[in-house]
Amino acid sequence: MTYTFHIDSSSEKAKALLYFLRTLDFVKEEDNNDFMLTEEHMTILKERRNNRMSGKSKTYSWDEVKDSIGKKKVG
Repeated sequence: MTYTFHIDSSSEKAKALLYFLRTLDFVKEEDNNDFMLTEEHMTILKERRNNRMSGKSKTYSWDEVKDSIGKKKVG
């Protein structure tokens, strides 16, 4: 099964979500900016969300991510 949904990119949070979704190799973006997810991928996303909500996985704010990237040494 494939899911299609539209994300209104007018907010910064929505833009961040769209940016993240584009990094996932199993997400297909069509010309109309809808994303296609299979049932298997929805299951993966639900599992990841459950892990995040239960505290089993660590989450970071955007500022924490930027700070972490800035501290990494190149070379």
